[in-house]
Amino acid sequence: MDLTRRQWLIAFLIGIATVLAALFGWRAAQIGSTAAFNDRQSISETIKVEQRDINATIAAVGDAGEYARYRADYAEAQALDAQATRLDDAGSPELAAASRAEARSLRSGATLRAADAGVFGRFTITNDLRSPRPQPRPFDFDAHLAALVAEAETGLTSPGVLDPDGWADDSEGIRDRVNGLVVWAFLLILAVFFYTIAEVFSKYRILAYSAMAVGVCIFLFAAIGGFTVDFLA
Repeated sequence: MDLTRRQWLIAFLIGIATVLAALFGWRAAQIGSTAAFNDRQSISETIKVEQRDINATIAAVGDAGEYARYRADYAEAQALDAQATRLDDAGSPELAAASRAEARSLRSGATLRAADAGVFGRFTITNDLRSPRPQPRPFDFDAHLAALVAEAETGLTSPGVLDPDGWADDSEGIRDRVNGLVVWAFLLILAVFFYTIAEVFSKYRILAYSAMAVGVCIFLFAAIGGFTVDFLA
């Protein structure tokens, strides 16, 4: 290959590598803006999740207080039943019946009040509302809190299923791609450096061809790697 043709080839390779490096830089900037958007979404949804959890926790604590009142009423009703038994034993059936009626009324009121407060769902205690059970219903705070969170996620005013970690993971993945594109662009600039050496020392054929060969290898490695790993991902 004569000197002029080699110089044209080197100039062409320098141009291709420079354009490709600029293309990788443009792509890195483009997807970098997507990472910034994902960061904002992650922060926004994190705040919403915290607000939802705080509101649910406050509601669950309030319901736990109502449940304590419900248990206290049941404890008082049990005391009235015990009193009725003693009155029966003492030969006062009328007073015993009144005591039992008061106990039933107390249980009924406690059940209705707990249902109105949201401690128990009305559909789950329909039978209790018609005929209160003799023993109080159990209350699982953690399960109740989880139910309130699920209700907040599916309600009419709910923002939908929130996934701040998913947005953050996507953002992190995009940043990995940006860093990869920067590396590929740097390698392309490195290829340009070797092309330049080949151009400067064009009179020394062995050095010029060696530098050009190294530049071509680096260029192919960076171009193939950049397109297959990061640019088209």
